[in-house]
Amino acid sequence: MNQIPHLQNMPRHLRELAAQRQLYAKAKQVFGWQFVVAGPLTCILGVSALAFPNIKEFIALWGIVVVLVDLFWVTPWQKRLRENAAKIQELFDCAVLGLTWNPLKTGPEPEPELIKEQADLYEPRRSQMPPLENWYPVSVGELPLRLGRLICQRSNCWWDSKQRRHYAGFILFLTITIFVTVLLLALKGGLLLSDFLLQVVAPMSPVLLFGLRQFCDQRDSANRLDKLKTHAETTWKKALVSEDGAEAESRNLQDEIFENRKKAPPVLDRLFRRLRNNFEAQMNHSSEHYVAEAEQALNANAPHLPEL
Repeated sequence: MNQIPHLQNMPRHLRELAAQRQLYAKAKQVFGWQFVVAGPLTCILGVSALAFPNIKEFIALWGIVVVLVDLFWVTPWQKRLRENAAKIQELFDCAVLGLTWNPLKTGPEPEPELIKEQADLYEPRRSQMPPLENWYPVSVGELPLRLGRLICQRSNCWWDSKQRRHYAGFILFLTITIFVTVLLLALKGGLLLSDFLLQVVAPMSPVLLFGLRQFCDQRDSANRLDKLKTHAETTWKKALVSEDGAEAESRNLQDEIFENRKKAPPVLDRLFRRLRNNFEAQMNHSSEHYVAEAEQALNANAPHLPEL
């Protein structure tokens, strides 16, 4: 009853998905370097300060430089990559879900040259990554557009929130483990408080800042997505009985989905690939549930012809 399953697999829209995935991959690479510099490398330097006290001033300076470079250069670069990826994903969603582009929220549409460039860069990696086809559940094609679209939007929110909560827990565990390990080594070495602050806390500050910031950002993003999912479910109940305002509600919901994509930090591909199969099975099961609920409601509300 709608064209979502067909439109999402058109070559033009598959290129858009490839481009946004490539841009997100770049953002994840930047994130990976942030993690290496602020995590393992800083920890190695912190442990080195315990063994070689004469380099403690250099290591403290290193920690400050890492924080400043991350704050003023690396993080803004990553944000630009995420925003471009979010815009291309929004272009895909608008075309596939039958929504109008909202320039007030998203600004101008992404340039076709950018999409072509990034899609071409993605092509060599395509066989190693999960497929782009059938981005949304095929079963939504059995419903009117207003209902199929809401299922897709709800699936977006559910999937993203779920993986971010997993990731936030992993980041928090890793940050605490690193800090406690170095702290125990410092206590075992019998450091004084002043030496502990200079040789451990100062060089470890990038690790703590990076880890806690990632945890908070991922948790906040998941909380926003849960609220959007709840709103999608409320809108769903209204859309089952009436078409009035359904498209406007979906447009408003899409604005918030875009905003979250733009702000949310990336999730590493390794976790995404590990969770993908289970999440996809759960998402398809949920979609089938909503399709069945919609078909029952539509049949109940359909006018019945009198018997002859």
